[in-house]
Amino acid sequence: YKLGNPQKKIKNIIHIAGTNGKGSVLAFLKSFIQASGFTVNTYTSPHLINFNERINLNDQNISNEFLEVLLDMCNKKNDGKPITFFEITTAAAFLAFKIKPADFTILETGLGGRLDATNIIKKPIITIINEISIDHKNFLGSNIKQIAKEKAGIIKKNSPVVIGKQTKKAIEIIKKVASKFKVKTFFYKKDWFIKKNEKKNHIIFFNNLKNNKKEKYPQPNLMGEHQIINAGIALKAFNLIMKKKFNKNFVKKGLKTVKWTGRLQKIYLNKELFSKKINHKKWEFWFDGGHNKSASRALAKTFKKWNVKKLYLIFGMLNSKNPKNFLNYFKEITTKLITVAIKSDSPYYTNKKLYEIAKLNEFNVETAQTIAHALNKILLNESPGRILICGSFYMYKEVSKLLKK
Repeated sequence: YKLGNPQKKIKNIIHIAGTNGKGSVLAFLKSFIQASGFTVNTYTSPHLINFNERINLNDQNISNEFLEVLLDMCNKKNDGKPITFFEITTAAAFLAFKIKPADFTILETGLGGRLDATNIIKKPIITIINEISIDHKNFLGSNIKQIAKEKAGIIKKNSPVVIGKQTKKAIEIIKKVASKFKVKTFFYKKDWFIKKNEKKNHIIFFNNLKNNKKEKYPQPNLMGEHQIINAGIALKAFNLIMKKKFNKNFVKKGLKTVKWTGRLQKIYLNKELFSKKINHKKWEFWFDGGHNKSASRALAKTFKKWNVKKLYLIFGMLNSKNPKNFLNYFKEITTKLITVAIKSDSPYYTNKKLYEIAKLNEFNVETAQTIAHALNKILLNESPGRILICGSFYMYKEVSKLLKK
């Protein structure tokens, strides 16, 4: 209010909530919109290396200078009153989007939805609720119904809602909230559907299951089985946003060019940082920041499908998460697990604590001081295969220093 309600000056807002896949859906939508010739501003979290990634203005991360000016303005107006880190940075983001507007603005909730700082917006053109699973129990509730109620809190009157894959309990809650606001809902498998054609290496999208009309598109540039559904959510939303202006060619271009760092990303190590004895051509290196049971299930499903090569995990996790639940899906497909401590200001599990948890779950496990140390242990002592660095987005900063320039 003291800043002049900048959120009210932002046009064409798309609001996304969910436990998993928010960032990937945002990336697909951004790619489709940009391929159509429009500009896009985005607000995401967490960041991987620099905070500036969170506020992206027409494909450029906000500059330090502009960010400092905005935060100073927010601080002065706040006048020393209690405010959280996410609240003040969200206020700064809204100011940035007002000063440097785009044709569309996509907002990702930070935590939950109903009480999230981004939920101050009143008239999004569309809302999206991606897969809901158990996470942040200390804030959102201990069961799916409670968590779904929080996520469904972003639903607004006159804003259609696109819903991804959900449990029956989550669907019940979303339907109840949507009915209260009398908004149109578009559920996965009920109203729209997407699937992969394995033989012909493309995806098939059904925009309306009532008429069963198919649309064929190339495989998305983001890897993993779960990204097919994320692409479908974005596709359905894009159809609703564009209406008669919808163009399949923009979707095709968007699917081919979409990028989203840190989500089942194939990475390439800087060979100069490692022993010359290592034949890097015989190895594959991957990173994924997923940190809960649902993300783990999707990841393990993908690697199980690629099971020709041995799989090695380098694993770290914040202590607000559940490592046992995450690791369960990898038990049958992992040759060796190496635990590391995350270099983060947030509380994290030590490598020894993660070792104990993995040992109890019968993994072949060792510890390492750093990710580089863990990589060397595997590369110098094990037969070639795939290495997956996983468990937290906060690991990417350390990983980025080891990558090919």
